[in-house]
Order: sequence, then structure tokens, then C-alpha cells
Amino acid sequence: MELYDVNEFWKFDLRVGFVKKAERTRRTRKLIKLTVDFGNEERVIVTGVADQYSPEDLEGKKFIFVLNLKPKKFSGIESQGMLIVAETNDGKVYLIPVPNNVPIGAKVW
Repeated sequence: MELYDVNEFWKFDLRVGFVKKAERTRRTRKLIKLTVDFGNEERVIVTGVADQYSPEDLEGKKFIFVLNLKPKKFSGIESQGMLIVAETNDGKVYLIPVPNNVPIGAKVW
């Protein structure tokens, strides 16, 4: 395992976001398009968990997102961040919900 200085970690802007809308993308089986509220802004974030979760599993819930990544297009949709999940060695993905009392937009560290 490669080790990093803690200052590398602080470069990432991790925030709590509320998924206002979640929908499958048309051309793929794995992608879900999220509309996420971060309190002071909304962003579209594309995540590749549709093979294990439905949009209903994400919509109306809070999760942790990385916000300061370069935008990337997936199936023609520009993603403006990344959903943080846990994954086991066998490829099982686990959503990591945030408790309701944590404010939208809160910084995670």
C-alpha cells in the first residue's frame, strides 16, 4: 500500500449532498444520473452503481461526494463530482448514507 502525506488528503473537497433526483441513463445498464443539492448549489453527478442499486435507493437520501474533480462525461452526460461508496474485493458496492441531522453541504474530513 502506498502511503501519502495528510496534506494530499486535504486537497479533496468532500461534502454532504442530498440526492433530489436519481434516474437511469438511457444507453447503459450501470449508470445513474443524480441531481444533488449541496446547499449553495446543485450539481449533476453520474455514478456507476445501477447494476446493484436502483435510483430509488439513492433518491431522497444524503451521501458524501467529492466536488473538486475535473468534470467528466459518461454516456454524454457531464458529471461534476463523484459519489463515495465502499466496495469489497468481490465487487459488491455499499452505499454510505449520511444521517439526516448532518447539514447539506457540510465538509467531510
